[in-house]
Amino acid sequence: PFSGISVAMGGITVDRIVNDPSLRSLAYKVIDETLKVANADLMSRNSPPEDMLGEETAEEMMTLSDGMGPYKTSTMLDLHARKPMEVKYLFRKAVDQADALGVEVPHLETLVCQIEAYQRHYGLF
Repeated sequence: PFSGISVAMGGITVDRIVNDPSLRSLAYKVIDETLKVANADLMSRNSPPEDMLGEETAEEMMTLSDGMGPYKTSTMLDLHARKPMEVKYLFRKAVDQADALGVEVPHLETLVCQIEAYQRHYGLF
């Protein structure tokens, strides 16, 4: 979620996301939505229950991110340099897959809309 939140916030580093209570909460919500999509995809492929991703996955992701410091995501670097961002493959495909699987991802979808708007606004194609 950090690449998307970073861009939606105008290009901030990961430490600023994990240390801000509101952005940290948003990161958890996006992680949870992404895990729901991943698990729905696994179920659609008849994966066994033990392959499903649980809450511990979100905690592991956040713990790793807590120690990253002022890490600059690739999309943040692209935004600051006014270069095209990998919106389609990093963000839009996840929302499209969620739609195909019938999984609601309102937080992720909002981030993607914001990122796509930045891309249009700055002509980053």
